[in-house]
Amino acid sequence: MIDSKRKAIIFLTISFLLALVAAGVILVQVNQAQEKLGKTVAVAAVKKDVKSYYELAKKDIEWIQLPSESAQKGFITDEKDLEDVITVVDLKKGDLLTRNLVRKKLDIPENERVVWLNATEIVLVDQKNIAPGDLVDIIVTTGKEDKMQTKRIFQNVYVVEVEEVDEEPPRVRISVPIEDAESLIHYQNSAKQIRVLRVNQASSGKQELKEVEDSQQGADQKQQEQNKADGEAGAASNSDQQKTPAEKTPAAKPADKPESKEQSKP
Repeated sequence: MIDSKRKAIIFLTISFLLALVAAGVILVQVNQAQEKLGKTVAVAAVKKDVKSYYELAKKDIEWIQLPSESAQKGFITDEKDLEDVITVVDLKKGDLLTRNLVRKKLDIPENERVVWLNATEIVLVDQKNIAPGDLVDIIVTTGKEDKMQTKRIFQNVYVVEVEEVDEEPPRVRISVPIEDAESLIHYQNSAKQIRVLRVNQASSGKQELKEVEDSQQGADQKQQEQNKADGEAGAASNSDQQKTPAEKTPAAKPADKPESKEQSKP
């Protein structure tokens, strides 16, 4: 009888401890779920209906709080991603913004076009940390194996946009005149290889500054020579004027003497 009671007490004690452990585990899981659901992230959305190629401003954007678990990776959550951007498609009020729905606004000259530089596999970008505003040189290798030629076809080309792509090289876009765009696209489809080299803009800037200074010095020197020549010409003119004899004024004729009274008498 005593053994049965002892066994029952032990069984109840073990059951109670197991129940406490199970309750603790359940509470921990519930708290973790609540924490995940409680964390929110601000996602950008449009306040009004907008057309494609519309330049978005701060007044056109509203921020909606979404659970972090339900927020997709492509949603825009940083204000910096909305600086100088335009919409790609028509959007309605309340539509959430993703990186595929907007793109950076590009200010390029009227006679230039934007070309995707590394559009084909033959294009190799030697430096991965190229950024908008950089200058690049483009070197092309053409011909067959026995008669291959390598030359630099473009120099100091302006990079207007760099798009980061997951598990792929960044997409580099450049701005070139229309004629150069045609040539570049032709080489992208016919050349053996195209290499993109980033320009050292520090040295490039120094060289441009030196050229400007040399040009300014040349202009100043020409101006000094011109002023010197003008001064010599003026001095020579004054000397000629001093050497020219002055015109003699005609002498005054003597006044006729009046006839005497005696001669006038008959």
